[in-house]
Amino acid sequence: MKRFLLLSISVVCLFGLAAEPSFGQMRSTRLKPKWVTSSLPNSGTSNYTFVSATGEGSSLASARQAAFVAMAQKLETERGLTINTNLQIQEKFSQTQTSTNTTYNQVITLDVTENGHRLAIVCREIDEWWVQKNGKYQIEVLYTVTDKNSSGGSYEDNITVTSRYGAAGLLSVIPGVGQMYKGDMAKGIAILVGEIAIGGGVLLCESTRASYIKKMNEQPKYASEYNSLADTWATARNICIGAAGALYVYNLIDALTANGARRVVVKQGSTQLSMQPYVDPYCVGIGVQLTFR
Repeated sequence: MKRFLLLSISVVCLFGLAAEPSFGQMRSTRLKPKWVTSSLPNSGTSNYTFVSATGEGSSLASARQAAFVAMAQKLETERGLTINTNLQIQEKFSQTQTSTNTTYNQVITLDVTENGHRLAIVCREIDEWWVQKNGKYQIEVLYTVTDKNSSGGSYEDNITVTSRYGAAGLLSVIPGVGQMYKGDMAKGIAILVGEIAIGGGVLLCESTRASYIKKMNEQPKYASEYNSLADTWATARNICIGAAGALYVYNLIDALTANGARRVVVKQGSTQLSMQPYVDPYCVGIGVQLTFR
């Protein structure tokens, strides 16, 4: 019975560790976005590319500025650009936000020189994630950068940041897998380990109950005592079975409904429908034009 109690306490501690952030830290969100922990999004076009940069400062503003400088230096190094000393930065801030989706509209225009030709490179901030520790802010910023000054750039596509994953939560038919896929590794591992631990508790309780039943048959004079102990372990087994079922149901509901790590969704191009009346010598009508971009 003591081992059963220790097992229960261990499972509770696992969930506590999964839910609590690191001490002494503040974060913009508990989970790092997917573009920070894995690969950058794919634009699917040559018009623009995704670029990430890291900055650090005593305030969020200074950290963002450091990230912007790092991004500019990355462009100079990777693309061989020269950022002119008289560069002009134009920023347009327009932000709409819901509980699960965010769209950022921030434009930074850089005056640069590439292969002897001056052109404007348009950078658009898509998302950011920061952590504050010991009075310092560290920030990760995701930008899109137009390639060779293409007109429109990333604004030709619908780029959104979302923490929803739709039917991906069905992966949690295997406990914890849905949470891991959505970027919540701590919670997913806690659920998986919890189910394994509780399953071990079921086996332990049933094995101990069966042992007392065997002893009851072998030593009839202690039958009453062994029967009482067997009933106690049967109750513990049933509690474990109930706990495993409850945890599994929670696992499914959480995987389907809880927000995951933010991810970038790119929906390329758009369609435009236009109608225009026309008249010719033979008839009068309306012309319909469907344009794909």
